Amino acid sequence: MKRIISFLTLFLSICTLASAQNAKMSREEYIEKYAKLAVQEMHRTGIPASITLAQACLESSNGNSELSVASNNHFGIKCHSSWQGKRIYHDDDAKGECFRVYNEVYDSYIDHSNFLRNGQRYAFLFEFDKNDFTSWAYGLKKAGYATNPEYPKLLIKIIEDFQLYKYDSMTPEQFKEKTRQEKEAEVVVKTKAPSSSVEPPTPWTNESVATKGEKKIYKNNGKKFVILEKNETIYSISRRFSIPMWKLYAFNDFKAGETIPEGSVVYIEQKALRTEKKYETHTVREGETFYSISQLYGVKANRLAKLNKATPENSLEKGTNIYVRKYAFKTE
Repeated sequence: MKRIISFLTLFLSICTLASAQNAKMSREEYIEKYAKLAVQEMHRTGIPASITLAQACLESSNGNSELSVASNNHFGIKCHSSWQGKRIYHDDDAKGECFRVYNEVYDSYIDHSNFLRNGQRYAFLFEFDKNDFTSWAYGLKKAGYATNPEYPKLLIKIIEDFQLYKYDSMTPEQFKEKTRQEKEAEVVVKTKAPSSSVEPPTPWTNESVATKGEKKIYKNNGKKFVILEKNETIYSISRRFSIPMWKLYAFNDFKAGETIPEGSVVYIEQKALRTEKKYETHTVREGETFYSISQLYGVKANRLAKLNKATPENSLEKGTNIYVRKYAFKTE
């Protein structure tokens, strides 16, 4: 009898697990789940929320496609030569094509926005009104985003059938539920790291190591950087050093389209994975974030956050000691 009961329990558990795995998200559920994120990206980059949502629904099969489930890639963005993150290989236009892998769906949306915003061939799209989803849909096809000749019509149908155009006139504040980024920003990191007797670096006081025209180039943690001077922008730095704008944003952990103030440190090559050996911990000063601290030490913001079991969006409390070098991190 006990064997029969055990067998039935096991059988029901397997059935329940299989049912959960086979449960698919409906289009309505997908839209409800990611609408606020699309609206936030619209206000950050200018891409209509209706277009973002329609593309995501179509490209990811409402979050149910094999690729989106395995990689959190909801827009079918391929690796390209610039991608340095994780990869997955999937049959698409050709067999075994390389696609980007994201830690979370949130990252996929951010990368999709940056991909369009910083891609030269998509620049003309931003001349359209954000409420003109029809021009955006056909513009994407013209720019070569998709090979399917019906791509614009498919997007427009999704937008009209599910009234996604209503999101193009909304603000993030009109949504009640907070996004992952907002929730993380509310989490204050209080890592129990020892205080440091070593003063943090001041890269803007370094001696120049080279010049490009009249522009001085400096080094910090072995990585080249420049100081943004009056009337300079990321665009002008991009032109001077022949570095695509999207790369400069990525090198510096800047948000795409972010206005960078005068006097800022701007790295012209990828920041390091670790700090110099003499730096082990850092005492947080007023207004500092993982992003600003990463510029001081010439190291990637996500690496600093990971050392402290946090995310780059997490807030930092003034006076808190955080780890800035891997071998110094200890668990209790």
